[in-house]
Amino acid sequence: MIALLALLSWVPGGPADTLLIRPLRSVTPPVLAWDSSVLGPPQVQFQTGQGRVLVWLFRWRDTVFLRATIPDSTPYWGDDFVISLDTGGDAASSPQHDDFQWYFRRVTDSSVIYRGREGRWQAPRGDPDWRLGRERTGGGWEVSTRAERRGWDLLLRLDRAWFTASEERPRIAFRTYDNEPGGWTSWPAPLGGAPATSVEQAPVQWAVVLTQATP
Repeated sequence: MIALLALLSWVPGGPADTLLIRPLRSVTPPVLAWDSSVLGPPQVQFQTGQGRVLVWLFRWRDTVFLRATIPDSTPYWGDDFVISLDTGGDAASSPQHDDFQWYFRRVTDSSVIYRGREGRWQAPRGDPDWRLGRERTGGGWEVSTRAERRGWDLLLRLDRAWFTASEERPRIAFRTYDNEPGGWTSWPAPLGGAPATSVEQAPVQWAVVLTQATP
């Protein structure tokens, strides 16, 4: 029986991580300044060349919030924090129509929002020069960012429908780029020594997202 359970739990190329969306017990909507003193310990931590990226994922009423703190004392417009979400939970081997990517740069105006199509990430309207510009909202999402001397912070608001679009569990992955010291880092970690950027190309490697019930 133990061997059978181990076999059923093993998925080739699949993620070893599960991310739990915690309910937030508050009477006020979350704000960018909130940290562990309010949100509790981050669900995700991963090491970059300048420190540990911290990520919280929590639910407030009918909205899911993703809060990230990225250590980076050497500002560069192209430093980024990338969120990849498989809304259908089909764990494909490449980006598909149910996969979305928020490619937030430290200069938020230069951010890009992608959607999967035929195994590739596609920019809005197929325009490779598309950038977010002054907008901070889109279909069912809204972002706030804050730059500080030692790093930058991000708060992404998502309609809960992003995580309930399918009977399958959605999946998620994160990736950062830091210009100095140069380097990419992903969570979950890449397989077999592959580059960090390979993870966002393979939804099958992303972590499963579960929603904690409100007690």
